[in-house]
Amino acid sequence: MQTLNKHKRRNQTIWKPLIRGAASGAAVLIVSVLILTATIYLGWVSETAIPIGNIIIKILSALAAGIVTGIGRERAPWFFGGFAAVICLALSVALMSVYLGSFRLNWNLLADLLLCFAVGCASSAVFLRRKQA
Repeated sequence: MQTLNKHKRRNQTIWKPLIRGAASGAAVLIVSVLILTATIYLGWVSETAIPIGNIIIKILSALAAGIVTGIGRERAPWFFGGFAAVICLALSVALMSVYLGSFRLNWNLLADLLLCFAVGCASSAVFLRRKQA
């Protein structure tokens, strides 16, 4: 009986945790953008902080996506966490491309994808190690 449950758990769909992780990353992204916008509007931070804030926002959203996806994953949680972070970034890039009316594929986008994948992988791996200890 225990073997049947083990196989059932192994064959569960991977899309549900990925979508949950990407959605949580997107939620953190939206809240972080609103906070950055409010601090710039109120004059607490100058407009020169936007590029740094953009990087921090991407890191925070990748962390959230990686942690949420890593919860409950038994096999390769680091990969799924990184993949969820990439999905989250791809969704935000797609929405901004639609909003702005243009899309540019450049090295900065590739660097952002690699950064989000690395942060998502690291956050899932750290969360799993902490859970096992």
